[in-house]
Amino acid sequence: MDLDTLTFILYVLIAANTTIFVGRALYVNGEVFLERIFESMPKVIKPLNKILLLGFYLINLGFILAFFSQKNDIASGTQCLNFLTTKLGIVYLLLGTMHLFNVLVFMEIESRMNSAQQINA
Repeated sequence: MDLDTLTFILYVLIAANTTIFVGRALYVNGEVFLERIFESMPKVIKPLNKILLLGFYLINLGFILAFFSQKNDIASGTQCLNFLTTKLGIVYLLLGTMHLFNVLVFMEIESRMNSAQQINA
């Protein structure tokens, strides 16, 4: 097996496993926040959490595979490590950015729902 193939296999395995690990953690721990935001609509929480998880997986795995298609001539262990750290760093930045964006969106939803409740009270 050549170094290019080994590098790409390592990249996909590490990135996919990280995506799955982070997605599961967000799914399990995020339900509490969804319950708080959508307390008036409890039937929405589980399906919404599953949809968010699916979207998270699709976006991240799509991004991982799109990066995978880039051509690189990896000739040494150092180039392999450089490729992996660069590509995985970008994937992890995307994961973090997506998480931050989701948190901000749900904070805005919660704020609007609280405002609506205060107006109706």
